[in-house]
Amino acid sequence: MKSINLNKLTALISLFLISVVFSTGANATCKKDADGKLISVSGNSDTQVIDVVTGTGERAGDQCSDTPEEYEITFYKLGICTATTIGNDLSSCQYIVNDDAGITHIIKKNTSGAMAIPKFAIDPGTYPYMVVVLSSKLGIKHSFQSTNAVDGSSGNGNGGTYCWTAVAGPSSYTGESTGLSSAHGTIADGGTKLIDCGTAAGTAIMSYEVITKLSDDDDDDTESCNGETWGANGDRQTFDAEGTGASSGIPTVSLLTTANAFAASCIQSHKILWTTSLTTPYTVTDESVFELKMKTTDAVSIDFSSDDGDNDIIKMGADPVKLFLTITG
Repeated sequence: MKSINLNKLTALISLFLISVVFSTGANATCKKDADGKLISVSGNSDTQVIDVVTGTGERAGDQCSDTPEEYEITFYKLGICTATTIGNDLSSCQYIVNDDAGITHIIKKNTSGAMAIPKFAIDPGTYPYMVVVLSSKLGIKHSFQSTNAVDGSSGNGNGGTYCWTAVAGPSSYTGESTGLSSAHGTIADGGTKLIDCGTAAGTAIMSYEVITKLSDDDDDDTESCNGETWGANGDRQTFDAEGTGASSGIPTVSLLTTANAFAASCIQSHKILWTTSLTTPYTVTDESVFELKMKTTDAVSIDFSSDDGDNDIIKMGADPVKLFLTITG
């Protein structure tokens, strides 16, 4: 058994790969002009922005993705396992992070830094699975400049081309139209403006979104916590294979309660159980070095109103970061 110092585990911010875990659509990046301003239409519209979709091209819509200035994430567990953890049995795992209180880390764009992780020990062996348990409440701090004025939380007619996260929320991933009492507190009503805009740059704060549900029936029903079937085993969803190299694999994701049981409803969602069935198992030796990379490219969804009678901006939605754990030696 080898003890690894936390200095060998660094969180590196990169601008190369797309971060989409719960998004079921194509990767979409906000179109910007030569000065880096987000291109927006003038006046009222239900398609305020243009996103550039991988493999498709440009399309007008009420949402596009950007790289946040800061991203807050809380880890409870990060480990490698000899057996699958999709059933919420983590008994085969050994941990890099194992903290009941959680370790909160803020990822800042274009920077790198060490996470506050104590020494850990991993037995030599072969590990076909990686598991992460993290908070379902994710934080985004972001600001941008648009080419045309939009209205934020200060009200209609009081907007501008400078926009920033101004209200802490939290909002809901599912966008409920009535306040939802969740494990992270009361969710802001769907449509509540958590972004403000003005004629000069403002001070961005951390704004939060709670992942309250994973599945969706694709009927454009934003009331998915109120009107759609809750999936078994924490609304478990298995996604297409992601990643490249040592961290590639098939992710299976469920929601957990505060007591670490499978959540049975939106209001119980407190944590995310994320299991990756690795394409190539990790091999750990007495000489292994561990490196964790967290990538936040396009990890914020800039959400505008879908009403063609206004030019409102609503919130910064959070897509979980993509994690790459590399074990060498």
